[in-house]
Order: sequence, then structure tokens, then C-alpha cells
Amino acid sequence: MYEEVISLLHETNVLYEKFEHEPVLDYETDRIVRERLGLEGEPSKSLFMKTTSGTYYVFFTLEGTRLDMKQMKDLIGTRVSLCSPDELREKTGCLPGCVAPFGYTEDVTIIVDPSIYQYEKVLISPGVPEVTISLSTAELHKLLSTCGNTVLEYK
Repeated sequence: MYEEVISLLHETNVLYEKFEHEPVLDYETDRIVRERLGLEGEPSKSLFMKTTSGTYYVFFTLEGTRLDMKQMKDLIGTRVSLCSPDELREKTGCLPGCVAPFGYTEDVTIIVDPSIYQYEKVLISPGVPEVTISLSTAELHKLLSTCGNTVLEYK
């Protein structure tokens, strides 16, 4: 997944900064790394989900935001559940705790929480725990509008 994320950033000419650090798989380590490296941007999280029919979705939101399953069902028209750690690794190559918000095959729909755009910059995981990407939300919007995936707004 890491290669796909970096490739998409380059293909769309998106400006970003990449930071390498010790593995981050929980919010506390993430906070410590952000403070130590002086990372600028609002921390995000991405959740990889699927429907019973096997359609996949990524929910891209801010760290600390809770997923409202009823709201998600209303948006896409069917119930979704989080993928198991094994299915997540099999389908994306990502470890739980470092799901990328983009870089997926076109059959994966990206659902974006619009509250992300309230911030100037956002911090994302590119699918590996040892790297954090910082990019402006304007650049993020540009990437998502040209990435080839269906992108929905979480209301």
C-alpha cells in the first residue's frame, strides 16, 4: 500500500512532506512522535470497511471521531462493518492502526469526513507504521478529485 500512496502523490503532483520514525500503532505513540518531530497538521484516521456483498470502503476522518454506523448506512444504502485485521492485511497490506486514506484500486470507495477541510494541513498514514505524511487539505482535495476512486462526503 505504501508504494501506491506515494505513487499517487507523485502522479497527481501533490506537495507533501514525509517523516520517518519508529512504528506508530496507537494514539499515544502518535502524539509523542508528533510532538518530538514537530509535525504540523491535524491527525487523521482511516477505517477500512466492507458490506456483506463484499464492497469495500475507506472512511477518512479526524483522529478521535467516532464512526456512526447508522449515518454510514444512510449514506451508502447498506450496512457496513470494519474489516478484520486479517482481511485488512490481505486486501490492503496495511496493519491495523495505519490504514491509508487513498491509494486503493478503483473499486474501493473513499468516504471523506468534510471536517478534515477545516484544517490547513492533515497528517496521514501511508499504510506503514514507520512513516507519516503531512499535506495541505487543498492538496488533499486535489488528489481525491483526480484519484479515480468514487469519493463520497460523510454527512
